[in-house]
Amino acid sequence: MDVVVNAHTTKIIFDGKRAVGVRFVRTGGFTYEVFASREVIISAGAINSPHLLMLSGIGPKEELDKHKIPMVADLSVGREYQDHSSVPFDMFFDKVPVPQSEWFYKQNLESIPNILRYLLFGKGLLTAGPVAAVSFHDANDGKYLQTTDMPKFQIHYTVAASNLEPQAEDSVRFNKVYNFTNEYSDSYIKNNHHRTGCNLAAVILHPYSRGSITLASADPFDRPIIDPNILSDPRDREVAKTSLRYVRDLSQTSTMQSLGAHFLDSRYPNKSKLASEPMSDEYLDEVIDYKGVVVWHPASSCKMGSIEDKTAVVDSNLRVIGLEGLRVADNSIMPHLTSGNTNAPAMMIGEKAADMILQTYTS
Repeated sequence: MDVVVNAHTTKIIFDGKRAVGVRFVRTGGFTYEVFASREVIISAGAINSPHLLMLSGIGPKEELDKHKIPMVADLSVGREYQDHSSVPFDMFFDKVPVPQSEWFYKQNLESIPNILRYLLFGKGLLTAGPVAAVSFHDANDGKYLQTTDMPKFQIHYTVAASNLEPQAEDSVRFNKVYNFTNEYSDSYIKNNHHRTGCNLAAVILHPYSRGSITLASADPFDRPIIDPNILSDPRDREVAKTSLRYVRDLSQTSTMQSLGAHFLDSRYPNKSKLASEPMSDEYLDEVIDYKGVVVWHPASSCKMGSIEDKTAVVDSNLRVIGLEGLRVADNSIMPHLTSGNTNAPAMMIGEKAADMILQTYTS
């Protein structure tokens, strides 16, 4: 087996309805074509797999026609795109004294003492992962504990709140993530950058909202257009509100109160009409609008389903519907997002695909 690096696949090559190889460009602009003895397997992820399929003539007819790409198969590529969404909340602890050297901010993380402490003894701030713990919850009738149904939301417990230094680069990064104004982020960072706290991010696990992956052009080096369209379905917003109320209830437990836990009770200045009551529907709608972000768990853009399913791209054996010699094996084939992070499921999709392929040619 040969592995080619520094290469960009630009097209799947077809002989009629059968995939026979791929074309790719290597560093320096040299174009190559390789041909498969049995079949072509695409495993480029939930963004690049649909991109490559559409560039190769597999996708919605109107999308291909728009970019004058000859159609090989009219399939719903990129139309069922999903991603987990998250609404982060910062919780601060007023009764937890922490030495200044343990404040979780950039200068301490990059300090020589903390680097040496980690390298020599495996201790200190650099041993902390981005998410210290997670929990899974239901969202039915205000009951947060898991029932026999699938969990509706997940909480990411991050070891620090948004404890940034009040510098220009921090404000810019803050604004890009949360869509805040410069005035708000500057004020937030100035008032909270050295406070002890944690971040509790409420993640919507099974969204009804659907996004899309579309072509910017027929040029394979133009990045595709990604529209996550998160929290566009009212049902997702209701789960988000329930998850945020859970975080509020958690902060009011006796244990959390003994630590002086509370949230920054902020209003979002980009809106003229401000919520009058924290945790009201109006207030939470503002929070969701301003702090809702993708978790970067892209999936479902080449959805697996039955041949009768007009939204399906691959069948139960991961073969592209209506074509021969072509499979897709990555998170793009998920019919629905999993109840949690997608890294391990991606590995298992690869394992299952390998079993299917072996069975095809050894049985």
